[in-house]
Amino acid sequence: MYRSGILLAVMASFFMGCAATTTAPPPETTADLRLELPPYNGQKTTVAVIDLRNQSEFDDPRIGRGVSNMLLTALVNSGRFVVVERNDQALEKIFAEQKLGQTGAVTSQTAAKVGKMLGARTVVVGEVSEFGIRKTSAFVGVGGAKTITTRVVIDARLVDSETAGIIAGETGIGASSTQTRGVALTFEFGTAGFDETTIGIATRKAVNQVVTKFALNVENDQINKKENK
Repeated sequence: MYRSGILLAVMASFFMGCAATTTAPPPETTADLRLELPPYNGQKTTVAVIDLRNQSEFDDPRIGRGVSNMLLTALVNSGRFVVVERNDQALEKIFAEQKLGQTGAVTSQTAAKVGKMLGARTVVVGEVSEFGIRKTSAFVGVGGAKTITTRVVIDARLVDSETAGIIAGETGIGASSTQTRGVALTFEFGTAGFDETTIGIATRKAVNQVVTKFALNVENDQINKKENK
């Protein structure tokens, strides 16, 4: 009886230890939360951003527009681009001619027309391929806490307005984990607390990856020199 009691105590300690180690969220990386680009003194490239198509499992128009607005801000902060203000009436006219809705697939030819109409040398188009919870652990402990991991994937293309050629096609993948007692996704882009949520952090990482690649590609291809020819 005494030995049985000891065995039960050891087993209880073992399973409690396993629960503690398996539910801890993985270390959070801060990579891509800020743009890390070398100094740049060259001429800036004009760019317009068409709302990204939302192809995630959530049918919410705020996702495409919200991620696009974050891209706009990051493009400006890169120091390589001058963002041209969007004109919804002009976009609707072009989309109507191409028989596209605001959320329809935008070809490079359509993007080039948008760029010319808005006076932008380049145009960003693309999709939000993933936006949401990638995986979640089981509830554990008295408080019912669990670990969730959110993931955002952005597929974007930088189009030359003069040639309709694709200057660069890039994919940004952001992920973030946290321990919580519930699951709640917020689509309130631009609010004070959004960037501090797991989905906000994942989105920021994906956006910064895309903009960093675009900025370096523009430098390498010397597109600004082409504008002066």
